[in-house]
Amino acid sequence: MPVLLRAALLVLMLSGGASAAEECDLPPRVQPQDTEKVFGVRWVLVEAFSDYPAGEELLRNASSSTVEMKHTHSNRTSLFVERNIVGGKCLIFRVNMTMSDPETSNHTMHLAHAGEQEFDGVVSPYDDQGRADVHQSCPDCLTIIYHGVFAGTPGRMLLIYRKEGKHLDADELKAAQGEHRKIAECLKFKLESNFRYDGKADFCLDKKE
Repeated sequence: MPVLLRAALLVLMLSGGASAAEECDLPPRVQPQDTEKVFGVRWVLVEAFSDYPAGEELLRNASSSTVEMKHTHSNRTSLFVERNIVGGKCLIFRVNMTMSDPETSNHTMHLAHAGEQEFDGVVSPYDDQGRADVHQSCPDCLTIIYHGVFAGTPGRMLLIYRKEGKHLDADELKAAQGEHRKIAECLKFKLESNFRYDGKADFCLDKKE
């Protein structure tokens, strides 16, 4: 929403290894050779959880969020664009991400340089740092756990996306809600501070894209 979520998707981590996330039956992490599967797709946030005050407030005021990851002229740099409707206004993040040497960086993508955020037409620099683990259980699904520091406060977000079009599959989403809450509870998120797309809210349109 990282993010609608002011921080969502600022750092894409594709590493392996045992973790609390894996113990909570999350889908497999996206591996470096499979990153093409998440590029060139508009992902719609269908459910989200937070564990820090500002994130909880953001979720309460958000009505929709989408994210797209696109290749740039460099094969090691990607453009992340996140479009959110928060409080009835557009909140957009545009950041360039670069992948360091996978032999030394554990396949972490990070900010190539300061990006920008745009809220209700006003643009300002954006240079937040964080980490996001990306998981995918099916071609139409994407789950991200974002870790960051927000105004000095550590926090996390659990972001659950569906490919545009599939985000309107009410039966599938309803069936998955129990599993989403089970994962959130296992990861110690606050279940009451969640976002759920209503299937009707409009998306923010990015005039620069």
